[in-house]
Amino acid sequence: MYIIKTITYTLSFLFCFVSCKTKQETLVIPEPGTLEQIEQRGVLNVCCYYNTTDYYVYKGIPKGFHYELVKNFADYLGVKLNIEINTNIDESIQRLNDNKYDLIAMSLSVTDARKEDVRFCLPLFTTSQVLVQYKSDTLLQSIEDLKNKEIFLQEGTSPTRFLQHLNDSLQLNLKITELEDVTFEDILLKIENGEIPYTVIDKNIAQIASQYMKHIDYSLQLSPENPVAWAITKKATLLNEEINNWLGAIKKSGTLNVLYNRYYKNSYITSLHNSKYYKLKNGVISSFDPIIKKEAQAIGWDWRLLAAVIYQESGFDPEATSHLGAVGLMQVMPETSLELGFEAYEEPQDNIHVGAYYLKYLENKFNKFELDTLEQIKFTLAAYNAGLGHVLDAIRLAESYGKNPKVWNNNVDYFILHKSQPEIYRDSVARSGYCDGKQTFNFVNNIIENYTHYKNTIKK
Repeated sequence: MYIIKTITYTLSFLFCFVSCKTKQETLVIPEPGTLEQIEQRGVLNVCCYYNTTDYYVYKGIPKGFHYELVKNFADYLGVKLNIEINTNIDESIQRLNDNKYDLIAMSLSVTDARKEDVRFCLPLFTTSQVLVQYKSDTLLQSIEDLKNKEIFLQEGTSPTRFLQHLNDSLQLNLKITELEDVTFEDILLKIENGEIPYTVIDKNIAQIASQYMKHIDYSLQLSPENPVAWAITKKATLLNEEINNWLGAIKKSGTLNVLYNRYYKNSYITSLHNSKYYKLKNGVISSFDPIIKKEAQAIGWDWRLLAAVIYQESGFDPEATSHLGAVGLMQVMPETSLELGFEAYEEPQDNIHVGAYYLKYLENKFNKFELDTLEQIKFTLAAYNAGLGHVLDAIRLAESYGKNPKVWNNNVDYFILHKSQPEIYRDSVARSGYCDGKQTFNFVNNIIENYTHYKNTIKK
């Protein structure tokens, strides 16, 4: 049944190319920020925080409560996920309403003021606002003790409006200082080190931070429990229904509770902060970073892109081997290494050198096509996985069937993906025969996705 459906789809695809030469179809452009536009675009554009609990990279793998949730939702919709980091909530809401984001995947406090600007999805959980201060014998014990104190906050976050309201209603004469370009962890670390006296933050965040910051106190609760949720534009009615249906299902299955416990109640956060691979602390992707940076510079690549290739090939395991005989971090084929003039290819430094050299060799083969930089990278990655001949076949096939031979996504990649089908690999313009293109299709997508995560979370 699967084979019949696949062949039918392939033939339909080919028929579409033939018929579209003589028939123009009316394209209906859906309203920005709606479910219809996301499905047509094939990408969910999301805004996230960058911190230990929401979204980060650890040993080359993206993690985080909101990351895992929104990745699950994107998979549920059958679309790709694109994440942008923004630590300023007010700016994030503005960009949401300017159609730069489809969704704000953060722990946003549900307030009446915010309801005027956004539509909230079903609550994820509840939390309260707490005062965080350095542990001492003179802790502030009540809200009245806040009078005339200076509170340091992350710019554009929930506690700012909350404190302003508290200050106005109780006449506390607070001095509220917002810090730019910092994470909540930066501020908590300043409390831990005695650099600033107070901050206000969500209780669940303070609770998990206290596992690895032993000198912070969060015993003074300033607000009752309040629901937190994701936000979308007010017009995105169908998207709201889809998110809420999906949320209801993962709440019922226990998936949401498992994720919450993993990131807000699990003691592994302490070991994470003690690890040299923790990106928020020192920007390390792997123990091979110095070699990766050196070899990436030699071929003119972003080292984070080369790291993404290595993670996809071997998971940073220098002992990795394949059933085809590929070895090492970059899964170098012995015969390829010898053809390129390298006898040594097994040790990590040699393996990365040979792999990087081969990537540059392949990249140069596409210079004549005058591709955009990112497109040339995608074509190069595909050739590294499938072989140059199959990618050249896919380019010729795309051109033959009226697709753009200079664009990978939804153009050339289709012919790689379907090069296991006789109708494709037996075409007169295809010269390299059968190819298990699904592997190559996923190879390119996974590397570009992880490269995006690395760019989001670590400086070049």
